[in-house]
Amino acid sequence: MDDDSGWNDVLVGGWHAGVRDAVVVRVERRTFGRHGQLVRTLHDPEAARFAWVEILHRHVVAAIREETGADLDALGSQAAWACYEQVWDGLRTRWADGGRLARVPLGREPVVVNLLMQLPAAAAEAAGADVSGQVADPLWVDGRLLVDVHGLRAHVHASAADADVRTVIARILAACNGQ
Repeated sequence: MDDDSGWNDVLVGGWHAGVRDAVVVRVERRTFGRHGQLVRTLHDPEAARFAWVEILHRHVVAAIREETGADLDALGSQAAWACYEQVWDGLRTRWADGGRLARVPLGREPVVVNLLMQLPAAAAEAAGADVSGQVADPLWVDGRLLVDVHGLRAHVHASAADADVRTVIARILAACNGQ
């Protein structure tokens, strides 16, 4: 699709590493409390839940629009969508090792996995687990168990989790604290 609005030229002509990085930061802010989903999606978009890939797509498009004013959905040039791909690449680079997610200390993984399995689906997902299967699938990157502690804290503050769930979450957070 050709763009006669001029936004394609504005976006592509003004695009550079600083703009890309600003867009990446916007996406990271938009996904705060869901960085586990972000990491899963970036590490293997083909295996990630379709909804997570779609959410990340919408966040990237919205962040580009907020940063530059360009609406990628209205632009059809490959050059404009190359900017989009650069944002994904920037996110992949920044989150390759799990980013700011808590790395469960070696030796504590079995305890934390057991605790994650005791959580309701929404809480386990907030921790970074994929709950689309029969059992929660904790988030592992490069052989390390990762937990989105910010996601867990946000879940506790936003939900009416009962005392037992809060206790399990507190134990997970304590186990991750020794990293």
